[in-house]
Amino acid sequence: MAEKRITVFGATGTSGGAVMRHMRENGWAVRAVTRDASADKAHSILAVGAEPFVADLDDLAAVRTAVEGADAVYLATASLGNRWDTGQARQGTGVVHPPAEVGTPHLIYQSALVDGARGVLSVGSKRAIEERIAELDLTWTVMRPGVFMDNFLNYFPVQEQDGQLSVVMALPLDKPQGLVSAEDIGRAAAAVAADPARHAGRSHDLVADIVNFADMARTIGEEAGRPVTPVSIPVEALQDGWPQGVSLYRWLSSRIEADTVDTLTELVGTPIDFRSWARTHIVPTLPGN
Repeated sequence: MAEKRITVFGATGTSGGAVMRHMRENGWAVRAVTRDASADKAHSILAVGAEPFVADLDDLAAVRTAVEGADAVYLATASLGNRWDTGQARQGTGVVHPPAEVGTPHLIYQSALVDGARGVLSVGSKRAIEERIAELDLTWTVMRPGVFMDNFLNYFPVQEQDGQLSVVMALPLDKPQGLVSAEDIGRAAAAVAADPARHAGRSHDLVADIVNFADMARTIGEEAGRPVTPVSIPVEALQDGWPQGVSLYRWLSSRIEADTVDTLTELVGTPIDFRSWARTHIVPTLPGN
């Protein structure tokens, strides 16, 4: 049987990298799309035996070349960064056309938990991209991850001052959040890609654990053997340094929570809960450990 091929957009990102690794582990040939093959992150492409492919997502001719001949395409578009909502929506709704034009057998789009997210930066754009995908002649599956556990490493590290540990986020202490690790996103992508007929036309919420901010800090502290204080700041405090995040974190602070781990459990078996993830990924990075 010929080796199946998948094109992964966002392969040097947090979740896209996990998707790339798990697809390789499951025997797929991976074309990993990156804007800069010389960047440090791009070295991970070669490390897992994937094929680097340089393309800017605004260059639809290059995107078309990247997806030609693929049995599946995994699309993880930029979230916020330096783009405003209209920028991400414009880019994403353009990128989904080449797979339709070349007849890609299966498009897997990584969205977000988008219910009630009209007009919200990042997640609002992803909802718009979902709607465009549904209008095209494509076999598609949408995956909607919750808040990345990995954000603690990339954006919200545990800090130490005068021997005391704390973590700062613009979230209420008691508001539950649906969480998922990049590793489980990769596992779920591999499961979906392996059975396109079963998952065609379906949207899967990916939540591994449901924990509020106070309990996240408490869990990290219990695993570290040292208390960690959660510091909840108002979302308006993001305005100067990260204005794009204000509406996103206002939405996260108030969204109606209807999260469940059932879908991810069906896809991957036992998901990685926050305690296990923190023990493996956060505790070894803490000062003094």
